[in-house]
Amino acid sequence: AVASSTQDRSVALPVGAMMAARIRRLETQLQEVDTALADSPPPPPLGREVSGADVIVTIGTSALVEQVADVVRRIEEVVNQAYTYRRVSRADVRDRLAMGDAGLRANRVLHLAWRGDELLGACSSTYQPPWTPEGCGHWGLLSVIPEAQSTGVASALVRAAELRLAAACEMIQIEYEYTPGDEYSGRLLQWYEGKCGFECPSGPPRNDRRYTQFRKCFKRVGPELSAAGRHAHLTAMRAHIEREKGRLEAEAEAE
Repeated sequence: AVASSTQDRSVALPVGAMMAARIRRLETQLQEVDTALADSPPPPPLGREVSGADVIVTIGTSALVEQVADVVRRIEEVVNQAYTYRRVSRADVRDRLAMGDAGLRANRVLHLAWRGDELLGACSSTYQPPWTPEGCGHWGLLSVIPEAQSTGVASALVRAAELRLAAACEMIQIEYEYTPGDEYSGRLLQWYEGKCGFECPSGPPRNDRRYTQFRKCFKRVGPELSAAGRHAHLTAMRAHIEREKGRLEAEAEAE
């Protein structure tokens, strides 16, 4: 038993040495990411007409529940108010926030638009939902509070979602309902199939006011969007490595 104990101690690395080795690996990863970023041009600025400098888009996680008072109810209200019916419950919101806990490995996340502490809107993005073709990402649940509509918040949310998807997807899919003659439907048509650049394989909508049409639309991720998405992904990866390195260095100091 004594010999076995001695042998176990001889192969075990000190905690400090293991921590130092992990920190060195993270430093190497940072150098590799910085090299990749140097070869990856940043996405063009959105411009003031798209997103004011005071609007920030983040990805929600479970930690937000503790960090921001009543955030689950606030997200629920933003989404349901935009949809004019109960699109999500508080349990749904918690589940969607938890999906972001996987960080860069997350398939689906919830993007949130803020101006200071004020929640302005939300949008989801998914690398590979079960209902889209292989290699086709998806964004949806786009919601903006009434007083912030037509101020660029929706554009900022869509931009964040598409930059995330463009790093891994060849195409992006969205869906919406269109009723001919309805003013709101007309705005959706102009937004999705005009400004956002999506195309519906079935062609233009039928001009038959008796029916509401379900339109499934696609947009190919072109070279410019793909490059911008890669830069955004590398930037997020660098921030993740920096946070992990800082956490380990704090732990090492506390030893």
